[in-house]
Amino acid sequence: MTKTRLTRPKKLKQGDAVGVVAPAGPVDPEHLEKGLRVIRGMGFQPVLGESVTARNGFLAGTDADRARDLMAMFEDPEIKGIFCARGGYGVNRVLPLLKPKIIQANPKAVVGSSDITLLLLYLMQKCSLIGFHGPMVAGSFGCRPMTLSKTQFRKTLTGTPGTGTLTAPHARVLRPGKARGKLTGGCLTLLCRSLRTPYEIQTDGHLLVIEDVNEPAYRIDGMLWQLKTAGKFKNVQGIVFGEMVQCSAGPNGTGRLDDVFLDALQDTSFPILTHCPVGHGNEMWTLPWGVEAVLNTESRSLEIKGRALA
Repeated sequence: MTKTRLTRPKKLKQGDAVGVVAPAGPVDPEHLEKGLRVIRGMGFQPVLGESVTARNGFLAGTDADRARDLMAMFEDPEIKGIFCARGGYGVNRVLPLLKPKIIQANPKAVVGSSDITLLLLYLMQKCSLIGFHGPMVAGSFGCRPMTLSKTQFRKTLTGTPGTGTLTAPHARVLRPGKARGKLTGGCLTLLCRSLRTPYEIQTDGHLLVIEDVNEPAYRIDGMLWQLKTAGKFKNVQGIVFGEMVQCSAGPNGTGRLDDVFLDALQDTSFPILTHCPVGHGNEMWTLPWGVEAVLNTESRSLEIKGRALA
């Protein structure tokens, strides 16, 4: 369990400049422009990192360039928040180049998901900073309408009262119950990739959020068992699964994902809610990592109890 007191970044205000960075894969220019229009429509002023539109094979520029963009946003006093453009692959290569002391001295709200999972874990566990698992500029707002998500994203990051309870009417109750713990998690592939690294996910006493995309059932099974054998489910208080978009079952109807989940988690007793908007779907909750929340399967809700912003 995270013992260190986490720093709350300052809430954003209308008119604030926000940095847009691409610490992972290359960004589609059309999706980026659509997403930037959404961010401007929220009342923020996006400022692009120098390498946002760069391409270096399957990366958005060199590792040094991507790290420099991110650190420049932390160091610039005019930038009040940092939004990631998209995921893809590459954050793991950037983390060793970041400067935690500078990040700690300049705490800001950082938002991202998918491959950005590793950056959020790094910020929470190495910089004692609350980060936000949520929609990305090009990879989310630039690709999908996200009508509900836009509103919740803006209200969450501006600290608007009354946004603490999130409900998912179409969620499925895999195991009933109520649980309380600090939020952590992200994309299942990246959670596994964090193991045996300096930013390995810490799950003790937490509510664990898990999502992924385009993974067959046997790979989901393998990754869950990897986390299980690494002891990552031992003192988890509850699990929220995302829609697991295009994570297919096996041939002839075998490998149903609910069965995969229950099989990997059969020796646990915590509540499990599935098919929540926390990943690569058409809507996506913005969630503060390291902040206490309550999972209630009866109301299919996640209530944020702690303060995420200063």
